[in-house]
Amino acid sequence: MTSDQRYTGRAEHEALAAKQAQLGRSEATCAALIPITKSEAWWGLTQDERREIFEERSHHIAIGLEYLPAVARRLHHGRDLGEAFDFLTWFEYPEESRAAFEELVARLRLTPEWEFVEREIDIRLTR
Repeated sequence: MTSDQRYTGRAEHEALAAKQAQLGRSEATCAALIPITKSEAWWGLTQDERREIFEERSHHIAIGLEYLPAVARRLHHGRDLGEAFDFLTWFEYPEESRAAFEELVARLRLTPEWEFVEREIDIRLTR
């Protein structure tokens, strides 16, 4: 399911919406589906503590903004439904933005937030 943006403030939401490309663009011939499960330690934190790690320390939104509009994305939440993964992140990008997408993912995986990722699967697709 899609859900409210749990760790995004209004200004960040508006900045993302202003730069975000639509999914399904004809030039976006590459895609990635990355399901992620966070640790119980993550879920044991308060909303404010998670936000502090997510953005103030890891700069997750700020990093993502650097790669818009080339890399479009949508986040789905599974935890509230009892699914195997807490988050399903779908990305679409044109072939010429492949290196930028790889850089984006690499940068996010180096953040303090990523220390709470217990499991991920990285699925790549092209058409």
